[in-house]
Amino acid sequence: MGVDWVPFGRADQAWIASEQLTGTQVAETDGFLQPPLTAWAGWVGERHAVLGGLAVAGLSSRVQTADQVESSARTGIRPSVDYRYYLKQRAVGAPIPYMQVGGFGVVPMAVERSDSATKSEQKVLDDQAQQDRSRIGSLGSSLGLGVELQWNNGFLIGARYSFVYHRSQSLDEETLTTSSLLQSEAALVFGFIL
Repeated sequence: MGVDWVPFGRADQAWIASEQLTGTQVAETDGFLQPPLTAWAGWVGERHAVLGGLAVAGLSSRVQTADQVESSARTGIRPSVDYRYYLKQRAVGAPIPYMQVGGFGVVPMAVERSDSATKSEQKVLDDQAQQDRSRIGSLGSSLGLGVELQWNNGFLIGARYSFVYHRSQSLDEETLTTSSLLQSEAALVFGFIL
């Protein structure tokens, strides 16, 4: 088990400055769901490893007045899995290079409710929630190389460089927009072999 640290950089600042965020705050590219420090755990053998991760970001609000209650919720759930192949047999005290391939998806949830809404008003709220679900949901994959060094006490440190592909789409009334993002990602890796 361990963590990957991907520093916040100029690309993140440019993404925000160019107003590329989804407006939901819980999608893959919004920053809360996939922060700079992410956790993983899994199984590791002499030449193979299977690692998984799970991230969750949610935002909800509830407004209650004397005669009505309105609620809004947005959530993204991001399961991921990575397969790592070590190019040499793993050994303590020696740097071990590896290749890694992985995939992830973001499961979207969005709800808008008002107990005083008519059927047509609730339909508008449901359409708004559906549009946000389409902006939150996405799929992605990664391919990269890395190296790790393990000590006798089970602690390991390493570095990884990957190409990450992310695909999402958004639906606004009659317009479907599909977006793809390919970027490189460098990470410092810290972990423990239990």
